Amino acid sequence: MARIELRDCVVRIKDGLGAHPDTYPCTALGNKAITPSKTAVAAADTTCKVSSTSIPTAAGAKTQKVPVGARFTIAGETAATTIHVVTARTQDGTNVDTTTDITFSPALGAGTYATDAAITFLPQQVEVKIGEGNITYTEKSEYTYLLDRDNLDTVKEGKDVPLDVKWDSVYEYITTGTGENISPMDAMKGIGAASEWITYSEDPCEPYAVALEVEYVAPCGTSQGEITLFPDFRSEQREVNFKDATIAVTGKCNVTEPIVTRLS
Repeated sequence: MARIELRDCVVRIKDGLGAHPDTYPCTALGNKAITPSKTAVAAADTTCKVSSTSIPTAAGAKTQKVPVGARFTIAGETAATTIHVVTARTQDGTNVDTTTDITFSPALGAGTYATDAAITFLPQQVEVKIGEGNITYTEKSEYTYLLDRDNLDTVKEGKDVPLDVKWDSVYEYITTGTGENISPMDAMKGIGAASEWITYSEDPCEPYAVALEVEYVAPCGTSQGEITLFPDFRSEQREVNFKDATIAVTGKCNVTEPIVTRLS
């Protein structure tokens, strides 16, 4: 097999929007077109109404505010894998936590859309440029070796040990500027331009977490790609190096091993 090179990988930071559909159903229903003469969205539309939304927030609460930057698919679109991104929203005049209309890109493609076409949210994400560094992770297993009259006898599995992850990214900006993509530091901490990111943890009472995703894109031949997902990641140390223009991030995932998927 060919050796996997980091230059052939795409690294993303992802939030928990739509990541746990069984725990947090993130679906918007009743997306009627804004134009009064239409009751349903149609091909080429870039706006629609949102009549019912349920998105998790801190402490287990729910909100009907759709984040700008939210990614979604919509039922009825012929190209079912097309992903749209919310670029603007209109809030209810009396309830600022309720979104009534969204603007998105790209425009809707061909399809058969119901009056109450369902929107399914996907995690918000930002791609990270890796510098002259690396991405490393360490799995640890703890075992207790029991003795019988001072001789090795049996082995007992010990405590779970969280997964250690370290990665070096290019230092561009610490925080996000106007019109720029969300900075990795904002995304990891859920602040600034990423203040409406949803924690990746299934327990909203736990500290904010994200997921790191490394996608290997095979550059040639018929080799399969591979996605390595580090879920429930919390950065514990962030070291900025101005001279080398890098940011070194270390942290832990609340799992014992990553989730690895081979792509067809």
